[in-house]
Amino acid sequence: MINKNINIFYKIYNSDIYTISIVILALFSIFFPLTNTQDLCIDAIFIADLILSTFLFVKYAKKKSIKAYFKLHTFDIISCIPLQFLNIGKLFRFVRLVRTTRLLRLNRTSSFSIKPTLTNLFKFDTFKELFIYFAIYLIGNAYIFEEIEHTSFLNAIYWVMTTITTVGYGDVSPTHPTTKILSMFLMIIGVATMGYINGAIISVVVTQNKK
Repeated sequence: MINKNINIFYKIYNSDIYTISIVILALFSIFFPLTNTQDLCIDAIFIADLILSTFLFVKYAKKKSIKAYFKLHTFDIISCIPLQFLNIGKLFRFVRLVRTTRLLRLNRTSSFSIKPTLTNLFKFDTFKELFIYFAIYLIGNAYIFEEIEHTSFLNAIYWVMTTITTVGYGDVSPTHPTTKILSMFLMIIGVATMGYINGAIISVVVTQNKK
């Protein structure tokens, strides 16, 4: 009976719905104005999630070492700290954004390897994983821009999109040295991303023509 209940918790924890729910909650806690009470409730959920994750690690992990545990859970532990009661600034809540990396678990159902190599660089599952990393990077940039430039989240997203696509209308532009550095990296990554997408399209066309 106990093992059956444990298996139920294991299935719930590794389900897509649970993963996406945690990600949405993390994003909500970062980008929406919350009271200390609401923020504390989210911390409680994260702590419960960490406890469940720790229990399942002890039960199912192949390498049950402290090093392996902290390798998987370091950021989860940090994201449980009630930062709203510490006078260290709202920007440190950005660490909760690392929980969005749990979306990578959605790739477990794939029959392809998700490790990027020259042979699978343009396969769908590799593209999906890289897209998740890319989305996390863009959201992180938007959050930092919003906090440093004291603008709205919509303006921050608008700035990220115009910069990453190298359009750059100039109506929303960085004024702080940090956001200027972010802009340079965004432009470089934007050009590289366009090249990758073009390569993926060409790869699909070539593969279809060979059949």
